[in-house]
Amino acid sequence: MGSLLGSLGPLIAVGGAATLATAIVYYGLLARATYNLLDPLVIEGIFLPCSAAFLAVMCAGGLITWDKFEILAIVMLGYLVGARVVTQRFSRAAFRTKLLSVASSFTRSEMNALLLLTVILTALLAVLGLALGAAGDARQHFMKVFRPLVLFQHGLFLVCLVLLLSRRFSNSRAATWIALLAFMSVPFSGKSVFLPVLYWLGLRRFVSGRRITLRTITISTVVGIIGFGTMAVVGYRTTNLAGIVLLLGYRLWLSGDVYVLAYQEGALDAVRQYYHPTFFGYIFHPVTDLVGIRGYEYPLGAMLASQVVNTTVLTGPNPQLPVLLDFFFPKSPVTIALVGFAFGFVVLGIRAVSLKLSASRSRFVAVGSLAAAIFAPAAGFLDSEQVLMRLVAIVAVIGAGSLLDLFFHRHALAAPESPQDQIARQPA
Repeated sequence: MGSLLGSLGPLIAVGGAATLATAIVYYGLLARATYNLLDPLVIEGIFLPCSAAFLAVMCAGGLITWDKFEILAIVMLGYLVGARVVTQRFSRAAFRTKLLSVASSFTRSEMNALLLLTVILTALLAVLGLALGAAGDARQHFMKVFRPLVLFQHGLFLVCLVLLLSRRFSNSRAATWIALLAFMSVPFSGKSVFLPVLYWLGLRRFVSGRRITLRTITISTVVGIIGFGTMAVVGYRTTNLAGIVLLLGYRLWLSGDVYVLAYQEGALDAVRQYYHPTFFGYIFHPVTDLVGIRGYEYPLGAMLASQVVNTTVLTGPNPQLPVLLDFFFPKSPVTIALVGFAFGFVVLGIRAVSLKLSASRSRFVAVGSLAAAIFAPAAGFLDSEQVLMRLVAIVAVIGAGSLLDLFFHRHALAAPESPQDQIARQPA
């Protein structure tokens, strides 16, 4: 036992140091852009220190060369510096004010109608998911077949999370709506389906001017465990608590599994020989694919997995930004640093410009810009495709909602406000 601990000790020390250093740099440079501990940037950012630790341990163990860790460090620093520059003037107070004012611009009946539409679409997708099989790895195929419907439902869900910050809804009523939508999404969603519940809890604390307390963290942890456990049972057929804990551990520790395929297995160099998408075609594929212009047939993660198992697979690990940039710009540290900076600047710029867009006369442009500011940037480093997918989903809702506002003349047709609506419009 002692000899085992002695051999593992250096690896544990390396992993711990990498985790601590990455967390300090990540949260330190993004502190100005976040609003509290339940910000999606903070929650989804947990996977970055885990990935850095995983890669550092692989390097320390001699399985991957240290120059690959240098690529991670260069891209991460470029990305975070770009994010820091563009969010330099981000104001939490102004952001809070905009969230409250935009949410209160919708009447209770309008919000109920949007929530009901979201429930109907979610129920439809849940039925399709159960009937056609959308659990586990089959979810990717399901998402590809029903992508327009899934995107619109997801966009509505994110917009509704912002609208449920309105004081027209009590905490219990709003939480009931969110929990209902989250549970209904289980048959066709991934392991993170319950994260929006945590995000909304954080937003509710933020707009009310309250800090995240130990009680809030405890409640959030319980909600997260229950949500993850539900997905483990439904999607992965886990039957006991030990299996759920192991799956959670694997999910965190193996968040950097793409580095194993890319570097330990040598798949990145091999795939580069016959896989030739253009850089911009690859990046904007989630948008262009909606109109029939495909930037690639399979994503980089699936190509790496296919190379390793020597057969075509549809799924694979998320191609984190360092691997993605190393694929397109091999042996070019200056280039990947500059492109990483550009990624951070553009992705976090979504949050930075939200205050200007939220001043739009169109209510759906205003609420959509805030939804994009909150939810879109979080996955920028781990999976850039998710950023565009969330933006496309929200833009679809903005377009449909703006058309409704244009044709139905809300101010002319709206019924007199209820006493609750009048109270909600009063300043806090």
